[in-house]
Amino acid sequence: MTGRCNFSCIFCHMEGYKESRVMKEELSLEEIRLIKEAARRLDISAFKITGGEPTLRDDLVDIVRILKEDNSYVSITTNASLIHNHLPGLVDAGINHVNVSLHALNEASFQRITGSKMLRRVLSNLRLLRDYNVPVKINFVILRGLNEEDIPKIIDLAAELNAMVQFIELHPVGKAVKTFKEHYLPRWRVLELLEDRIVSIDYRLGLHNRPIIVLDNGVKVELVGPVGNFLFCAGCTRIRVTYDFKLLPCLNWEGPPIEIRPRLNKAASFNEKVSVIIEAIKEANKLRRPFVMYPLGAKIPVPRGKWRTMRLGLPKSDGRLVYTSKDAKKHLKLYLSEWGKYALF
Repeated sequence: MTGRCNFSCIFCHMEGYKESRVMKEELSLEEIRLIKEAARRLDISAFKITGGEPTLRDDLVDIVRILKEDNSYVSITTNASLIHNHLPGLVDAGINHVNVSLHALNEASFQRITGSKMLRRVLSNLRLLRDYNVPVKINFVILRGLNEEDIPKIIDLAAELNAMVQFIELHPVGKAVKTFKEHYLPRWRVLELLEDRIVSIDYRLGLHNRPIIVLDNGVKVELVGPVGNFLFCAGCTRIRVTYDFKLLPCLNWEGPPIEIRPRLNKAASFNEKVSVIIEAIKEANKLRRPFVMYPLGAKIPVPRGKWRTMRLGLPKSDGRLVYTSKDAKKHLKLYLSEWGKYALF
């Protein structure tokens, strides 16, 4: 919704752009209405509002109201430093959940990662969201040498807030290209640190396949691992609409974006404009392909230790795992013993 941000995170993916840029012509409410109607006609019913920092937009509540029409699912990803300015408006507009980016609980580390001294404000606003009964997911990018010690602490904070946690691998996109080698930490590190607290492990299919770990304090942890993970890419169902009204099939897309505004100049009525956007979405969808392709015939890398089945088997759309090798029964037995209940999320 915007390229503006009041933080300067060392790993910002900048919505797939190669360099930081802020466009004055952000999506207008009228353009958002067009997007919403095009999405409705294509049976798209889930929207994630991102930035930049979306809470910098004064009309954020109006944006949520537009996208919530027809009872669509709408969430926001934010650093939460300014979200108090939009409460209780977001609640009244029907926001479904909020992803809060919080990558350190130590003020020095927080400032080094985000370039901001607003940790206390973020923590205060997390509690404010809890008080308004807004479901929260804490996004925590794991960074070697910067925030490993905060992994158990963020779990305790999530228990206090009745929040979920997403531990996210550093992804070499945007600014993170320069910091990847120094700070990359494999997602298996989270399993190693939390191993003694794991009660059960489920699996979320669609919108990026990922394991969901249930801990002894009831907190649910999602492991978001995009790096070299073909199962993650295989479950992607997203298309990105940038703040300057372009379509990207993937954050890692190397080709030119699909520009919408020049095409809209040739359309007169609302319906004609919606039709233009529908065709552009279809065009973008045809460009979509997994950034990490399934390595047929290749050895599947697996984590060390007891977590040997993280990548064995390819989930089907109905939630089944299919094993076809001569050791299929052995693999299935091992999978069930390590991962417990297999559920569709």
